[in-house]
Amino acid sequence: MPSLRSRIVRRGLVVAVTALRSTGTGAPDPDGSEEDLEAYALRLRTQMEELATKLPPMRGAHALASTDAPVRSLWVASERVVADLAARERMEPDLLVDPELGLADVLTRADRVTLHLHGGGYCMGSPETHRGLASALSRTSRGPVLMPDYRLAPEHKYPAALDDAMETYRWLVEERDVSPQRIAITGDSAGGGLAASLIVRLRDDELPGPACYAGMSPWTDLAATGGSMQELASVDPWLTAALVKPAGRGYAGTVPLEHPYVSPLYADLHGLPPLLVHIGSDEILLDDARRFVEKAREHGVDASLGRFEGLWHVFHAFPGLPESRDALREIGAFIRRHTAEVPVRRSA
Repeated sequence: MPSLRSRIVRRGLVVAVTALRSTGTGAPDPDGSEEDLEAYALRLRTQMEELATKLPPMRGAHALASTDAPVRSLWVASERVVADLAARERMEPDLLVDPELGLADVLTRADRVTLHLHGGGYCMGSPETHRGLASALSRTSRGPVLMPDYRLAPEHKYPAALDDAMETYRWLVEERDVSPQRIAITGDSAGGGLAASLIVRLRDDELPGPACYAGMSPWTDLAATGGSMQELASVDPWLTAALVKPAGRGYAGTVPLEHPYVSPLYADLHGLPPLLVHIGSDEILLDDARRFVEKAREHGVDASLGRFEGLWHVFHAFPGLPESRDALREIGAFIRRHTAEVPVRRSA
């Protein structure tokens, strides 16, 4: 049974989503014209940007734009992380968050770094819309979080988002000397699927992969073949197949939806790092998560699935819910457990 607070929030979510959808013109046919798909994606983006302006300000963390990452990115670090790094560097915390002092030089010397890929159906969202979630990840993982502002569809179809994620990861490792053993890759929703595609591509390119992966309601099957897509349509308070299918087609373009870098469920999953996947029991992507974890286990990967009863898509992003706090603590502990204690380059 979900908590009373979650049940109350769920009711409010249903009301808000219903009102928002009533202002639109409905989802297009996923096999319809490219013009209809692009117009739909842009409408979704506008709606999300409007919702983002109503989010409460981030508390207990600092957010600063990266000045030298190859893809526009945002660093988010909890106050505790900043204080610990400041003490290590013998600096005042206020100086540490001054962008003129080369923030990345300090943040990448933390014990661990989380590369988080935001959700939004590949057509919306940004580091700014996900600062609150990144703040919570920083707090529970006890390390800074880097979020690249990867290119979005429909203007930039596959593989633009994956290329941007790949370039950001390689920058951390090759330019900032962050050991892969100190990197966790995480993502929510479409970002969770993109993060899974990233670790598969790193393996295929024979590059050193991260210490671990954590996905929050990851979208791993853009072909939407999971039984939960229809079976849970009446209970999911947020998503519908009519919403996600056009977004998937708009992102993939002419590439098959079953391409392993588009839908990581169809990839060979051998040789991946430890995986932790969270999913709400009441979301249509339940089978995306369940099948991805089952397949990873079949390929010998250390993979775990956390199913949260009565919860919805990316409930982690709803602050104040007991289930959100518990889930984020589990992810933070998972990241800390798998990021190795390796030597960190110190300043002189």
